Amino acid sequence: MKKSVLKKPTDIKDVFGAFLVENAQFSTGKYDMPVVRSNIDELPTSLFSYQKVGKRKLSLPPRTALHFFNYDYIFDGKYGIWNALIRGVEFERGFNLKKLEGFDCIIAPDFSLYLDMPLAWQIWNVYRSRVVVYALQELGYKVIVNARWTDVASYEFCFEGIEEKSIVAVGSYGCSNKLEDRKLFDSGLVELIKRVKPDAIVIYGTITDSMKDILEKNNQKYYVFRSDTSVAMEEHCHGNESK
Repeated sequence: MKKSVLKKPTDIKDVFGAFLVENAQFSTGKYDMPVVRSNIDELPTSLFSYQKVGKRKLSLPPRTALHFFNYDYIFDGKYGIWNALIRGVEFERGFNLKKLEGFDCIIAPDFSLYLDMPLAWQIWNVYRSRVVVYALQELGYKVIVNARWTDVASYEFCFEGIEEKSIVAVGSYGCSNKLEDRKLFDSGLVELIKRVKPDAIVIYGTITDSMKDILEKNNQKYYVFRSDTSVAMEEHCHGNESK
């Protein structure tokens, strides 16, 4: 049974959203991340972008996952998912739980990490992703944990809190344009497999030969979903067959 909304305590001014993880377990590592694991029944067979939720007109195919592999301003900010959860409100033109209706599961928000971000900011975004997983699962939703990293300095916190053998989603979109970006992504993928030992990895975006090599050498089960942009580009270039 899904709850309608998370009720924020009225007797304290909890601007940090501590009530969201009141009953959570925390990692034994350095950063006290909420411990989470994906709680889905079946792996998704299709993904749907949060950016397009208001534009959908057709019924969704079975086992469709809602994903947040979008620019942060689309799902974060004043009326985004984080503020909606910690304030215990549903924004009419921002995030509300109605946007999750009809989906078999949700991939946790992909709060961005960049190399030029201060580490404190990177840690905060990883923490927020873990909290959203826990909070949505407490509300009764099926959620896939998302992993994001930058360079070696991020490894000590970016995988913390993800239980071993959990299913994990990663976004490779935009990480394969430059050689340096590909190297950083590949290095983090190796570390993810080593530390988390995922039952399966759901990949949104491009899969390179080097990624395939890493996954296959580690006998890692994975599923690839092309990015919305690449699908749109192909349709634009080749057109749709007339019936």
